[in-house]
Amino acid sequence: MIIIYDSFYQKHDSGPAHPENAGRLPAIISELEKCEFAEKLKFMKPYSATAEQIQLIHSSEYVREIKKLSSSGGYHYLDMDTVVSKYTYECALLAAGGCFKGLDLIFGSNKKKSKVYSKNSSELRSEDILKFFALVRPPGHHAFKSMGSGFCIFNNISLAARYAKTCYDIKKIMIIDFDAHHGNGTQDFFYNDGDVFYISFHQYPHYPGTGYYNEIGSGNGKGFNLNFPFAAGTGDADYAAAFIEIIIPLAERFQPELILVSAGYDSHLDDPLSSLGLVDDSYFKIMILISFISRLFCKNRLGIILEGGYNYSATARSVAKTISGCIIDSKLGKTSSIFKLKEELELNNIYEPGLEKRNTDVFNNIKKIFQI
Repeated sequence: MIIIYDSFYQKHDSGPAHPENAGRLPAIISELEKCEFAEKLKFMKPYSATAEQIQLIHSSEYVREIKKLSSSGGYHYLDMDTVVSKYTYECALLAAGGCFKGLDLIFGSNKKKSKVYSKNSSELRSEDILKFFALVRPPGHHAFKSMGSGFCIFNNISLAARYAKTCYDIKKIMIIDFDAHHGNGTQDFFYNDGDVFYISFHQYPHYPGTGYYNEIGSGNGKGFNLNFPFAAGTGDADYAAAFIEIIIPLAERFQPELILVSAGYDSHLDDPLSSLGLVDDSYFKIMILISFISRLFCKNRLGIILEGGYNYSATARSVAKTISGCIIDSKLGKTSSIFKLKEELELNNIYEPGLEKRNTDVFNNIKKIFQI
């Protein structure tokens, strides 16, 4: 599996005592270097996106503003906790480029003529590369067209989706976001787009206050936006139920060609910025289910992009579990039955205990709205 990383990401300085800080990524790298599947990982460096590529989704005025603030040095606050400093612009370009690099690795020989395609990507193609994890910062899913927020500068996963559509003519993309905070920026970019199905698991009520189950898209995007607003304390039984009862049937209807994952680990029980109840192994189980969907509908094509996660140790261990889920899934062969998958992975053990009462109401309403 490909891991996209550059130590330059550590240069984004969010200020003293900020939870989204330079220490997050070295902790993850250290964990991956000692994990049991370390020999199966191939580390690759990203390239920097261009300003023109960032404007696939962001306004030119906003891109220029970030560049200007960054070049002036010091700390500049886009909101109370989103900081631009000396290297932020360069790091944000490199973060977006890391996501593009992963897509170039998957689709490189099938590129469509486009002026936003990266001229240095043609040599990256490998027939064996189908999954990547972009270990990038700053994160992105709270960034809007002309505004950064929630620690986010450019919306990395939305840029990746638009890049895949523009440069590789990918028609249908499913984005799955398991960060503890609703990806309000990502939802906003695709709320009217029926070709990108955005799915978010998050604590509710919680920052940013959006992401209720009745937010289902509008216009051409109606029915292609799905939120699971989970109660505090929610564990992986509810996540497994969401995949088995709702997401897999919807994926079968939608038939995605690519899955992108906003991987946020602030949903971990030990994270200081949320109150959800996932543990290390939860991310292994979640990733097995996502990989199952990718294998069933997307020819295994899957890109994972780092979002939140602010307990160094818990995040590092959970990233390793996520990658383990990708690697183990490749050993499951051509299993296409969810019942067989549950049996092989003992998913019944996490599915049967039942849901939090409020989550049960959410599930019932979602099934009614989406006619499942």
